[in-house]
Amino acid sequence: MTNPSHRSWPVPGRSARAALFTAIGATGLVVLTACGGGGSGSGSDGSSAGESDVASIASPGKAVGTPTRTTDPDAGRPVIRLDSSAEETNRMWDSWYACLRAKGGPLKGAPTTPAEKAGAKACASKQPITPPELDPAKNPDYSDDLRVWVKCLKAHGVRVTMVGDSDYSFDPSQPNPPHFNEIENACQVKAFQK
Repeated sequence: MTNPSHRSWPVPGRSARAALFTAIGATGLVVLTACGGGGSGSGSDGSSAGESDVASIASPGKAVGTPTRTTDPDAGRPVIRLDSSAEETNRMWDSWYACLRAKGGPLKGAPTTPAEKAGAKACASKQPITPPELDPAKNPDYSDDLRVWVKCLKAHGVRVTMVGDSDYSFDPSQPNPPHFNEIENACQVKAFQK
């Protein structure tokens, strides 16, 4: 692919672990909400309005409104939107690369040394997340959306073909048409945005 920007789309997404943690957290929230509901009106045992018939357990030593840690490894990271401009996207990636350079993280590949691992961990909150619509694990319509994207690109003169149900390939022997980045972004928004 001859696209010089960071926009090599679509990119297979994050691991299923993040989705699992999100599902577990949402299930826990539903259970806690269902168990802690307040009553209204007068209870059959003579309790006054606003008192709950369900007992609740207070957390010792924890003030109300105290922020809690999340198990979501992607929490707080910048998210690239489908309609993000190339400049916005590049600014997010450049911020992450600048952090990696400053902290000694790997600029290519996975961290191998203890120093690179420490640098990667220190900069993890700055690593951009690709749009969730482009993540096959988060988008149940990914294959259909990808077909629409490829069809749109072809209509604008881009030599691209589907490979299987969830991948694509550009023809390296053909140059991309003028304004390729704009065409790619417009087709991506058309295909993946709901």
